[in-house]
Amino acid sequence: MEFKYIAILLGLLLMAFLLYKEVNRTNRARLIWRILANIVAVCCFILLIVPISYETHVQQNADEVILLTDGTNSDSVANLKGKKYSFPWIVLKNTKATTINDLSYFLKSNPNIRKLNIYGYGLNAAELDQLKGYQITFHPSANPSGIISANWPAKLKTTELWQVQGTYQNPGDESVKLLLKGLGKTVDSISIEAKSNKSFSFKTNPKQTGKAIYELIALQKKDTLAKEPVPVQVGDQTPMKVLILASFPDFEYKFLKNWLYENQYPLAFRSQISKNKFAFDFLNIDSINLNQINTSSLKKFDILIIDEEELAAIDPNERSSIALAVNNGMGLLIRVANVKASTTLSGKFSRFESPVLKGNPLNLIVTEDHHKFNPLPLEQAVFLRANQTDQPIVADASGKIVVNSSISGYGKVLVSTLSATYNWLLSGQKTDYATYWSKLLANAARKRNDIQSVNIIPQFPVIHQKTRIIADLAASDRVPQLKIDSILLSPRQNMELPFQWDAFYWPEKSGWTNLEVNHTIEPVYIYKKTDWKALKNQQKLDRTHHFIKNLNTTEAKNKLTDTILEEEVSLWWFFAGFLLAAAFLWYESRILAY
Repeated sequence: MEFKYIAILLGLLLMAFLLYKEVNRTNRARLIWRILANIVAVCCFILLIVPISYETHVQQNADEVILLTDGTNSDSVANLKGKKYSFPWIVLKNTKATTINDLSYFLKSNPNIRKLNIYGYGLNAAELDQLKGYQITFHPSANPSGIISANWPAKLKTTELWQVQGTYQNPGDESVKLLLKGLGKTVDSISIEAKSNKSFSFKTNPKQTGKAIYELIALQKKDTLAKEPVPVQVGDQTPMKVLILASFPDFEYKFLKNWLYENQYPLAFRSQISKNKFAFDFLNIDSINLNQINTSSLKKFDILIIDEEELAAIDPNERSSIALAVNNGMGLLIRVANVKASTTLSGKFSRFESPVLKGNPLNLIVTEDHHKFNPLPLEQAVFLRANQTDQPIVADASGKIVVNSSISGYGKVLVSTLSATYNWLLSGQKTDYATYWSKLLANAARKRNDIQSVNIIPQFPVIHQKTRIIADLAASDRVPQLKIDSILLSPRQNMELPFQWDAFYWPEKSGWTNLEVNHTIEPVYIYKKTDWKALKNQQKLDRTHHFIKNLNTTEAKNKLTDTILEEEVSLWWFFAGFLLAAAFLWYESRILAY
């Protein structure tokens, strides 16, 4: 038996009991009024539990419906006349709407519908694709408050700079403080003024390796407005193979060679003893023939470090091999000491001389992230000028460049005028020395192409929602094995790009999970439905506006038809009737009965 029938039956039993008590009461004054009050009170109470509805006739287009989406203001649509529909996850007050579980299925089941009036933030890309050919009228809600765009590298190496960028939208009357927090401390913060949109860019060098979750937190005084997760995976830097060609083994080379060896870099070191006579060191690497530098030998290394004197001393064929290797992706770091260039490769960077300030140490800054080093005990006289195509890497406090870089083919050429960075080690600043050389090697080294790459769509995969996994397998055309949460997926091949495969998945839990691609583990982060709501709502707004702008449909003049709608009687009427009847019965029994 349905609940409403049980409620009615119990109500009638209660009414019979009350009427029996009234009829048998000794004081029979105002009996008729008491009986009527009991009947009204019980009937109103039943109708509060079991609301009644009635049919009403509305003149509207039979092929037109109202679709309520996220962000719909209940008060603004409560009085709209017409059939209203909404999705299951949308909660509306004072507004009754029919639930749609799947928009595509709903539209195919109702082929007469040709026009939709959309309220709220709109629809996502997949849902908008279902509306091609329909007439759309969009009634957007106000822009959401919060982070409306965000981007960051999901993977990086320990030597790489991590940058989190985006835009915060603050339509309120008070400023908001936005901060990036991770590993128990605040990394960076910014203030967002009232009624403004402001871009932010937070930079840091994560020290830990493995998976981590940072947070973007929006604060307004003591209130936390948002706390959005920012997952990242930090991997160890793949040891790059280094080749050093030295005109003579000075202290800079000696300390650099020891540091590379201690940090497990495969290193081949060649220093000139006399004309055509060399001394060799092979550390963490098997020995090879380096008497003559050629294209074949350079293919085995990711970066070549050489001083300008040695670059000028080697024969032209060796210089041509180096230039070709750089164009093919190898990194080249040239140490220069003079204002006048002696080779074509190093001559691409213009230099100038500046008066040396006696006794003043050199204060250096990394231009990319403004990282400041401790003072370097060195009197520097030679500096570099940057062209439009150059990218300065290290400069002094006044902005004069000491390390510059330029792209050459698929590789990169760096030039450094610093001659004695080992002074950091002598003064106990080991961290500065390691940071400096890690930055230079990471900037110059040959870029490695991943044999396997995975892309997840959407940007923020959410539990219980469709997620597309795209795997690029450049080294194989076989069907890959894709498995996630112990579920074996069925991949399909891209007919135009045969190395690309994709599969669909509906996550069951939030947090880190492992995607297995041909027995290789790829960590994937699954978000909660409440994460990044402002960003998702802004994306829906923008996409819906853009979709309607490019929609090529003509407005048809449809005849109005008499549509029957079911409306519920407001519960307030029954509540008022119950309150008045109960008040009369109380007043009669407590006041009038004596």
